[in-house]
Amino acid sequence: MAETVSNRSVDPETGFSRQSGTYSCLRPPIPLPPINQPLSVAEFCLSVFHSTSTDGATTFIVSATTGETLSYSQFVSQVRSLAYSLQQRYSLCQNDVAFVLSPPSVHIPVVYLALLSLGIVVSPANPLSSNSELAHQIQLSKPVVAFATSQTSHKIPSLKHGTIILDSPEFLSLLTQSNIDDDASKRVHVNQSDTAAILYSSGTTGRVKGVMITHRNLIAMMAVIHHINTNEAEGNENPPRSVTFFTVPLFHVFGFFMLLGAVVSANTVVFLERFDFKEMLRAVEKYKVTGMPVSPPLVVAFVKSDLTKKYDLRSLQGLGCGGAPLGKDISQRFKEKFPNVLLIQQTENSLPMAETDTKQRRAVVDPNTGFCSQTKTFHSIRPSVPLPPPSQPLSLPHYALSLLRTSPAGDTTFIVDATNDQSLSYSHFIAQVHSLAYSLKKSYSLSQNDVAFILSPPSFNVPLLYFALMALGIVVSPSNPLSSESEIAHQVRLSKPVIAFATSKTSSKLPSLKLGTVILDSPKFQSFLTQPNVDAAVFDSVKVSQHDTAAILYSSGTTGRVKGVKLSHRNIIALIAGYYHIRAPEQADEPHPVSFFTVPFFHVFGFFMLARVFSLGETMVFTDRFEFVAMLRAIEKYKVTFMPVSPPLVVAFIKLDLTKKYDLSSLLLLGSGGAPLGKEVAERFKEKFPTVELVQGYGLTETAGGATRVVGPEEAARYGTVGRLGENMEAKIVDPETGEAQPPGQRGELWLRGPTVMKGYVGDEKATAETLDSEGWLKTGDICYFDSEGFVYIVDRLKELIKYKAYQVPPAELEHLLLSHPEIADAAVIPYPDEEAGQIPMAYVVRNPGSSITEAGVMEFIAKQVAPYKKIRRVAFINSIPKSPAGKILRRELVTHSLSAGKSKL
Repeated sequence: MAETVSNRSVDPETGFSRQSGTYSCLRPPIPLPPINQPLSVAEFCLSVFHSTSTDGATTFIVSATTGETLSYSQFVSQVRSLAYSLQQRYSLCQNDVAFVLSPPSVHIPVVYLALLSLGIVVSPANPLSSNSELAHQIQLSKPVVAFATSQTSHKIPSLKHGTIILDSPEFLSLLTQSNIDDDASKRVHVNQSDTAAILYSSGTTGRVKGVMITHRNLIAMMAVIHHINTNEAEGNENPPRSVTFFTVPLFHVFGFFMLLGAVVSANTVVFLERFDFKEMLRAVEKYKVTGMPVSPPLVVAFVKSDLTKKYDLRSLQGLGCGGAPLGKDISQRFKEKFPNVLLIQQTENSLPMAETDTKQRRAVVDPNTGFCSQTKTFHSIRPSVPLPPPSQPLSLPHYALSLLRTSPAGDTTFIVDATNDQSLSYSHFIAQVHSLAYSLKKSYSLSQNDVAFILSPPSFNVPLLYFALMALGIVVSPSNPLSSESEIAHQVRLSKPVIAFATSKTSSKLPSLKLGTVILDSPKFQSFLTQPNVDAAVFDSVKVSQHDTAAILYSSGTTGRVKGVKLSHRNIIALIAGYYHIRAPEQADEPHPVSFFTVPFFHVFGFFMLARVFSLGETMVFTDRFEFVAMLRAIEKYKVTFMPVSPPLVVAFIKLDLTKKYDLSSLLLLGSGGAPLGKEVAERFKEKFPTVELVQGYGLTETAGGATRVVGPEEAARYGTVGRLGENMEAKIVDPETGEAQPPGQRGELWLRGPTVMKGYVGDEKATAETLDSEGWLKTGDICYFDSEGFVYIVDRLKELIKYKAYQVPPAELEHLLLSHPEIADAAVIPYPDEEAGQIPMAYVVRNPGSSITEAGVMEFIAKQVAPYKKIRRVAFINSIPKSPAGKILRRELVTHSLSAGKSKL
C-alpha cells in the first residue's frame, strides 16, 4: 500500500510538517495511563517505585546539614501515616489548597506525597519571601491550611484550618500513627486533570504568578523518567544507584519535579537546609554524589573556584544545567577541568511538559506572543500597517500632509500657545510653512542634507521650521535651549550644521557658522512667514529620499556623553503610519482631540508627537516654560483630552492637591513614556482619576521615540506593561552573559529591529557599531521580558542593575515602592560599593514638605516588602532627583555624588 500523504508530510529528519507548520517529536511515543482513569501523581510514583527491585532500606533522602535520613520504607510509611492522619483530624476536601512554607527538610517530600494522594493541591513558597510577597501568593492560591516551621509560621495569616508546625511534636506524631487504614486514602479518587500543585513563578519577570500544574502534567513527566530508566536498566542486572545533590530549592518547579522523579527512579536525594558552595563540595565527597541539577552561575563556580581541588569529586558523573542558557566558553572550560563529568543543558519552564494534543500544537510564530521558536524572534502581533514604497521620494512633511488631507482640518486649530493665548489654524500653519520654505530657499544657499541647528524655547516658530526645512531636504537638529555653551559646542561638532536658528536670548551660545544664525524673534524672520505671491511649487518640487536623514536628535546622555541620533524620513513616517492606521474611528459625539505638550519640542517624544498630532488633524497646546499650575489651567481652559507625560508628572498628579482646584473633566488619556511607571503609581492614579485612561509606551531616541505601546482600555488595565510590540517591529530578548536569545517569560536585554530604528550616531562610528549589529538589531540596554500574551515589561537598565552578592537588584523596583510611601515625594536607587557584598542598594530620597521620615524608617519600609537581598542599606536625603528632560533619573550623577560627597545635600 502506498505511503499516506499525512505520513509523507512529516520530515523524518526534523519532525517538521509543512502543512501544519508544526514540529512533532521523533522519539517513540511513551505510553500513559488512560486519561479518564482516576490517578494521582503520588499514586503513580509509588506504584512505579514498588515495581522496581529496590530494597526498602535504601536511603531516599539525606539532610547534609543535620545528617538526618529517611529510607524508602520509612518514607512510604510516613506518607501513609500522614495522609491517614490528615483525613482523620482535618476537614480537608479534594482540591483544597495547602500552603507550604519551610526550608528544605526530610519532611517536605512526605507532606507533598501525602497531600497529593488525597487530591489536596500543594502550593509551596520561598521561606525567604517577605510578608507582602507571601500575602500576594496566598491571595492567588486561597489555601485553607498551611504547613510551616516555627521560624516561618508568623509570616502566614490566619487560615480556615490553621497552620501545622512541621518541627512540632504534634506533626511528628502524625507521621507515626499505628493501626492505619490503608484503604482510606485509596478510596480518594483523584482525576488526572485536577490541579496537583500551584507553583509560583520566579518573580524576575513581573509580579509573582501562581502556575497550576495538573496530576496529568506531572504523570507525563514521570512516565518519561520511568521509560528512560527502564531502557537503561535492560541487560544490566545491578544498575548503579544514583545519588543526586539538590542545589535547587524544593519549592521551585525544578526541585519539585526532580523530587518526584527521585521516587520514580528510587534514587537517593541529598540536600542542604541553606546552600553553601563549600558545604556542597563536602556533601559530594561524603555521600558519593553522582549527579546534580545546577544553574549556570554554579557551573561558573565549578570552573573558577580552587575549592573544587580540595575535595574528592570523582563520584560525580553528570550535571544537568537549567534555568538559563549556558555559554559555549564556560561549557568548554568545564569539560577541560572535569573531563569525566557529563554536562547537559536542560530547558526549564514553569510548566512541565505533558503529552501534546495535535490540536494544541503551536505554529512557527505563536499568535499570542508573536514568538518564533526557530529564530528566537518576537514579531508584532498588531495588524500590519501599510508604508509607502521605500523607493518613492517622500519627506516626512509631505507624508503628514497627505494624511491630513483625509481629515477635515482647514479652520481647525492646530496649535495654541497657552502662555499668550495665541493660536494657528491648520490652513494658516500650512500657508506659513509654504512661505517659510520659499523664503529660505530664496534667501540662503542651502543644499539638500545640509544641517540646520535649532536652539529655541517652545514657540510657533519651531514646528514651522521643522516642516519647512525637512520638506526642502534640510536636516533639522534641535537642542535644549538650557544647555551650556560647552554642551552645545559638542553637539555642533557632531552634527556640523551650516546654519542655526535661535532667539535673541539663546544665539549667544552658538559658534559662528557658514551661513550664520537666523534670529527667530526678529522682524526679518517674521517676514519669512508672510511672503506674498509664494511659489508653492518650491515646496513640492524638492525630491527627498525617504532614506535621507530628516533629523539629528540628541540622546539623553544617561548612558554616556550625548550622542547625535540620525533619524531618516522613513523612520518617522513608519512611526506615524502606525498611529494613523490603527486609530479607532472618531465618533460624532466624541470631543475633538486636544493634546497638551508637557515634553519639549527638541526631545524625540515632543518631536514625533508634533508630527503625529498634525497628521491626525488634532489640536496641540503648549507653554513656553512648563509649570504645573499653568498646565492645570490650560487643561481647564482648552478642554485638553490627552497629554504625553513622564512618570514624575504622573506622581505629581497623584500627590498634589492643586489638581482639585481645576476642572480636569475633559482629560481622557495620559500617555506615559521616557521611563518605567510603577504599578503602585498607576493604581493610585486610577483611584484618583477613575475616568482617565493611563497608558504606557516605550521607545528610544534611537527608535524615533516608538517601539511598544498600550492600545485601548483593555490593555490599559494591565498595570506595569509598556504594551505590545509596535507595528512592523521585531524584537529579541538576549541574555547579556551568554548572548542567547530567550523565549517568553525570560528576561534579558531587549534588541529591536524595524523601520523606525535609527541610521546610526552622527560622527561616532564606534558607538554605532556597539549599538547596531550587522543584521540591523538595535541593542537597547534595557532589561525586559515578554509575557504569555506578547506584553512587554521593563525590568531595568542593563548597566544599572545592582549586583548584591550573587543577586541582581533592579533599582526601578525599589523606586516604585519608595514612591508609594506617603511621606516620600521622589526617590532614586543606585549601587553603592561595599567590600563584603560588592554593591548595596542606596536610596536618595526627597521628603514631602513636613515629613520627618528617617533613614531607618525608609529602610524598614522597604525591608517589609522585599526579599532580604533587595533591602535598601544606605539612605541620603536630598532636595531633588537629577533627571533628563524626559524624566529619566540621571543615576551617574548620583553615583558620582555618593562617592565624592557622602550624604551631603545636592
